[in-house]
Amino acid sequence: MDCNEVLEQLADYLDEEARAELCREIEEHLKGCHDCQLEVDTIKKTIVLYQADDRSRRIEVPIHVSRKLEKALADAYREGTGTGPSD
Repeated sequence: MDCNEVLEQLADYLDEEARAELCREIEEHLKGCHDCQLEVDTIKKTIVLYQADDRSRRIEVPIHVSRKLEKALADAYREGTGTGPSD
């Protein structure tokens, strides 16, 4: 299984009722692919944060994390479009 196949099957993999064979194939790929590991971990964390976004369970993001995220997004935007806030 290659990275594109993993990304195409990611929603099924993250579904709790995914086929055992699919999970095994993806987990085997993840053992050797840092980029896909990062993608899966990020999506899993996003799901957790999204599910926790009810008013009774607020999660506070530390300011240094928010600043790093803002910088990373701005850098990615500039790299992807060739423009940015300072242009």
